Amino acid sequence: MQENWTQKTVTIKDDIDIFYTRTGGEKPQIVLLHGITDNGLCWEQLARDLEENYDLIMIDAYGHGKSSRVDPEKRFDMVEDLHDFILSLKLKKPGIIGHSMGAEVGAEFAVKYPELLSLLILEDPPWSDLRVTEAQSKTSMQQWKKRNLSAKKKSVKELIKLKKKESPNWEEVILGEWAQSKLDLDPKIFDFYPANHGEWRDLAKSIRVPTLIITGDTELGAIVTPKVGVEAIQILNTGEFGHISAAGHCVRYEQYQPYLTMTKLFLKRNMAV
Repeated sequence: MQENWTQKTVTIKDDIDIFYTRTGGEKPQIVLLHGITDNGLCWEQLARDLEENYDLIMIDAYGHGKSSRVDPEKRFDMVEDLHDFILSLKLKKPGIIGHSMGAEVGAEFAVKYPELLSLLILEDPPWSDLRVTEAQSKTSMQQWKKRNLSAKKKSVKELIKLKKKESPNWEEVILGEWAQSKLDLDPKIFDFYPANHGEWRDLAKSIRVPTLIITGDTELGAIVTPKVGVEAIQILNTGEFGHISAAGHCVRYEQYQPYLTMTKLFLKRNMAV
């Protein structure tokens, strides 16, 4: 983490603590929402490259990183967590960049609270026409939980070594935080994370802020197909779609430079500095 960045915790409704890292400065604000099992600092590479012009706020989602552990007696609603967080920090219509789970949260937030944000960048959101039953989704979540529990028996160095072998084209700089996020994750997240997502077309047609969808190759694991991406920009009020080859679901981990270029150009067009 950069020396001039700050790290704090804000307590929102239900006494849920949300930990965050912030680059700071009197600049346009962007909230970064990570995918399931990651943490806020998994955005560190992008934040370093954007901090000259923007104030980046990297959140650890509920149950992730250094934020509160999942409590069955408390609400499980990441959209409302984001709402309370933005109000607590008195952010002024920030942009939102989200990956996977974070992209879904950002899209739902844009529909529910359009007055509180300025733009959206969605990195491979879970927008798909594949139909998965609730039972299949729950089974998948429990399998993921088992993998995470197994990962917790390893060290950061061991997890990095395994990931390098599994995904040799991943950005070296993100591997440390990525590995640490698996150790910090609350496995109970898989018992509460929604088994099924809503219809993506209903979300898209209700989003009114400028929106960029970035995805990779479906044969490498990306969720958003070119067909869905093209249809999405036809439905969105102001939408753009960018496909980056040789990347899967974690686009920026695999093809960072084209991802960065695409992101910078979209921000330049839609967020004054």
